[in-house]
Amino acid sequence: MTEASHSLFDSLRVLELAGELGAYTGKLFADLGADVIRIEPLAGDPTRQRRPFFQAAAGRENSLRYQYLNTNKKAMALDLTDPAAGEILRRLIRTADLCLESYPPGYLDRLGLGYENLSQINPRLVHTAITPYGQSGPYKDYPYSDLTSLAMGGMLYLAGIEAEKPARVPDNQSFFQADLYAAYASIVALYHADATEEGQFVDVSIQESVTTALENAIQTYDLEGRIRRAAGSVEAGYGAYACQDGYVYVMAAMGRNAYLWDPLVQWMAEKNIPEAEILAEDRWKDPEYRKLEEAKTTFKRIFETFSRQYRKEELYEESQKRKVVIYPVNSAKDVLENPQLAHRSFFKHMYVASLGSNLCYPGAPYALEKMVWQLRAPAPVFGQDTAGILGNLGYGPEEIQALVERGVAYVR
Repeated sequence: MTEASHSLFDSLRVLELAGELGAYTGKLFADLGADVIRIEPLAGDPTRQRRPFFQAAAGRENSLRYQYLNTNKKAMALDLTDPAAGEILRRLIRTADLCLESYPPGYLDRLGLGYENLSQINPRLVHTAITPYGQSGPYKDYPYSDLTSLAMGGMLYLAGIEAEKPARVPDNQSFFQADLYAAYASIVALYHADATEEGQFVDVSIQESVTTALENAIQTYDLEGRIRRAAGSVEAGYGAYACQDGYVYVMAAMGRNAYLWDPLVQWMAEKNIPEAEILAEDRWKDPEYRKLEEAKTTFKRIFETFSRQYRKEELYEESQKRKVVIYPVNSAKDVLENPQLAHRSFFKHMYVASLGSNLCYPGAPYALEKMVWQLRAPAPVFGQDTAGILGNLGYGPEEIQALVERGVAYVR
């Protein structure tokens, strides 16, 4: 590994003024070696109060979500509404390449800490703001949550099946989508700054990020006038079916093509599944017949007689040999124990001193040949690096103590 590959992100400094929204963006940079300084309010990052907690015990350091989102970062606690804290931030900005924030539009401007002011201090600064609807438009000041963001972006409706109520995907996926786009856009802007010495403001909207993930739903309505939803159990042989230890997802037919259907029926016949011969009749090649409730009920009865005899992994592995489309519907336990992920050492373990225990973390969904992704340090405890960072900015011990006593900063 070359020295250049080590230093690509090592020389990058990121200031992160974010709560749960924006934290994953900072993590993506930190896990690749960037110096990410997370600035928390004196009340603490709200993510610290988010379940699940380590050993089910609430505590400022115990949120597993916080622990995951903030690996490899430094942290300081400041009251940005105090002018003295604003001066600290300005000093940090002089040394920063990227500022990440998720405050409401205009909030930092009112504190004199918006991009217009900060870019005067550091013209190369890339300032990325992640908000629910972006910095402009009639909705820009509206409150939000993951649920409203999924609804406004269209994913909530798309995830529903046929005439059923909309369905929410778990774990604040709209936030992660926006954070991923924020990371991508920030890297593009940083490349531009490196080439031109010119920074810029990056405006990331959660609603727009969610809308990009609707597959061809927008085009379907635009071109056909048809509003798409999730497929669900639209026809026999398509959807989730029970097996011995959970569910598998099956796609046994595509239109009138029989190349997926026939090997599945042959497999069931070989295993002497009752009524398997019924599925060999020509009517099953007709997609209009497979959409009938009678067909769905018949296929489910016959197939689940077969599938309930096997575990999902057994069905999956055998289906690959027979060119049949059957996939396991994996639970969290299945994923953690998955042999493919184990082979690639996807899950990582690291000792967290504040919890007195090892934690298991998802690794990176990519492997870089010439750059290092690694867990170097757990999420910082509250105020962990405040004193050290202030010292590096030129504040002496007495000045730091005065800031603490005035309620400007918190030092652990």
